[in-house]
Amino acid sequence: MLRTNVVGGSGDRLLVLIHGYGADEHDLAGLAPVLGSERFFTICPRGPIDVAPFGGAAWYDRSEDGVIEPGSFRHSILLLDQTIDATCEQRGLARARAVIVGFSQGGAMALAVSLRDGAPARPAGVACLSGMLQTPEWFPYAWDDADRWATAGPDDVPAVLVQHGAYDPMVDIERGRRTRDVLRSHGIEPEYHEYAMQHEIRPESIVDLRAWLDRVVAGS
Repeated sequence: MLRTNVVGGSGDRLLVLIHGYGADEHDLAGLAPVLGSERFFTICPRGPIDVAPFGGAAWYDRSEDGVIEPGSFRHSILLLDQTIDATCEQRGLARARAVIVGFSQGGAMALAVSLRDGAPARPAGVACLSGMLQTPEWFPYAWDDADRWATAGPDDVPAVLVQHGAYDPMVDIERGRRTRDVLRSHGIEPEYHEYAMQHEIRPESIVDLRAWLDRVVAGS
């Protein structure tokens, strides 16, 4: 189980907000009332790896040239699974109706926990904000069959949102575009937006996130 900021709310579905590298479980909590405390029960888990000297946390280790350490990545997926399932059980919520949103490194976690092969249940929606799809050879996503997503029933394919800043100095815009293109190549059509911003969340991107959530809630 992960250390978690339980933001709460009166809604009947789970919203998981996953922070980026060097942030913590309080970083995205301010989004909860904007996105709808009346329709979600919101949690903000903390990454299991402490980042010194900043006091924040991370989800996986990687080398200076960007190679991901497999054990840390898999361990965080396992802990996210446990945290999501435990919250759903405690609150009487359905994982299949949850929405998982991640920023930066948290976006990679949101996509991985939602789309990997063998996931307990697909969420209703997953959003990657200024993040990336990590596709190391050792991590299996549920798209070995090229037609799997294109032929799946509507309840098996989560809605996907990808947002990215055109001037992002930390996660280049090409990584957002690659995330979009890889998803499309496997039969998942994400809603994709680029903004005149850097590595951040801006009012205009929140407006689009809220509108996307409205559609996810209405359709599931």
